[in-house]
Amino acid sequence: MRSEILTAAAELFRARGYRATTLEDLGRRLRISKKTLYGHFRSKEDLLAAIFHRTMSLVEEGLAAIRASRAAPAEQLREVIRHQVRTVVAEQAFLTVFFAEEAALPMRLRRAIVRRKARYDHVVEAIVRRCGRLAVHPRLIVFALLGMSNWTHKWYDPTGRWDAQFIAEAFISLIERGYRPPAGMSDRDVERRLDALRAQLRDLGRLLEKRARSRQGER
Repeated sequence: MRSEILTAAAELFRARGYRATTLEDLGRRLRISKKTLYGHFRSKEDLLAAIFHRTMSLVEEGLAAIRASRAAPAEQLREVIRHQVRTVVAEQAFLTVFFAEEAALPMRLRRAIVRRKARYDHVVEAIVRRCGRLAVHPRLIVFALLGMSNWTHKWYDPTGRWDAQFIAEAFISLIERGYRPPAGMSDRDVERRLDALRAQLRDLGRLLEKRARSRQGER
């Protein structure tokens, strides 16, 4: 029930805004009483704080797994971008509230979130620094890759043609190679490469789906 409340609250806060949404609205959405809501959350502020902490836990758990892997630093950084984009796409309502409603948190709760975000950024920066010689300051790289990945919540369309994997690989290419094609490459060459990349991503997606179905069948 707690998870259902959080999900419904995130969707309502995203659609109407935190201040414009009441607990009565949330109760009607879930068809439960305010008494039941208060059994899980003491106030609307605590509900908002829980959305923030859940969002931070999602990204922190993924980052911890990336750090624990034996992959090279450059590949870990690519995985950070993939992880951020996947999380934003899968939890768009939560991420929208996270980035739009921080000012609505009471100061004591806001400080806790600010500390968690700072720790997260420092871990990503540590991965960047291990990548070796860099063209710009590591902190600027962190701001760039997290900024563009997180901003996906503003424009991502679940019905559009770009999925999380395609977006993440495009961002990785942008970070590593820049936005300009190599000298001497025509627009047609660029399109061919993009078409090839799209085909590879589609094939990879089908392979992953096939493996997932196979594992489910084994269970």
